[in-house]
Amino acid sequence: MAEIITTIKSFALAFAGGVIPSFVWLWFWRREDRACPEPTGLVALSFVAGMVVVFFVLPIEKLIVVTLPTMMHLVDILAGKLSLVTPPDLTIRTLLWAFAEEFAKYATVFLIAFHTRDFDEPVDAVIYLITAALGFAAMENSLYILKDIGGSDGVQIFLDGHLRFLGATVLHTASSAFVGIALAFSFYAAGWIKFITITLGLIIATLLHTYFNLSIIEAHGTMSTLAVFARYWGVIMFIIVLFEIIKYTHKDKKSCTII
Repeated sequence: MAEIITTIKSFALAFAGGVIPSFVWLWFWRREDRACPEPTGLVALSFVAGMVVVFFVLPIEKLIVVTLPTMMHLVDILAGKLSLVTPPDLTIRTLLWAFAEEFAKYATVFLIAFHTRDFDEPVDAVIYLITAALGFAAMENSLYILKDIGGSDGVQIFLDGHLRFLGATVLHTASSAFVGIALAFSFYAAGWIKFITITLGLIIATLLHTYFNLSIIEAHGTMSTLAVFARYWGVIMFIIVLFEIIKYTHKDKKSCTII
């Protein structure tokens, strides 16, 4: 009985440590959109779907690891023909993992929200992409904390949650926000233009994600890690500016008061 209680407590602590940072960010972005808020049900569904899609991405990432030697052989051949330096295995793996996660978050929103009647203004693209990203980050953070929970106490879990708030949650918010922003700026454009902008958004998101992960791997000590986090907080500030531009640019499209 004691073991069951301990297990339940561990899951609860890991879930809280992973989800609370995402809820804080979700509250912030909902406030940014409070003039014309999205339906709570659809936002909640996008968040939960973002959590669930993690379990579809994990097998893909394992497949990437298994097939990486073959892919690296092809990369070596291509690099040789183009007289380029072959990137390290770690860089290629990190890049492919990042793309898998970014595409999964976009696909989640595409299936859940894009074709609903509530997806009717450019800013919605940013809100739903960020919401799904926060759900993804919540589950990823929970699994990360749960993995190391055996030797950690409540204080350490609390600190881990804060570090995930500063780092991984910001990363997923920033990377998916760029996909949403790309779609927002082409919201009323022709389909082929949307395709191009979304592709560019996914490329930017993947590169941001890859750079973050490689920087964290190479960081030595707390200060180096916090320096990486600080760069992405700067990216968040830039995203907020773009978000406000999108709101004001399209303020006459709906009968809502712009904040």
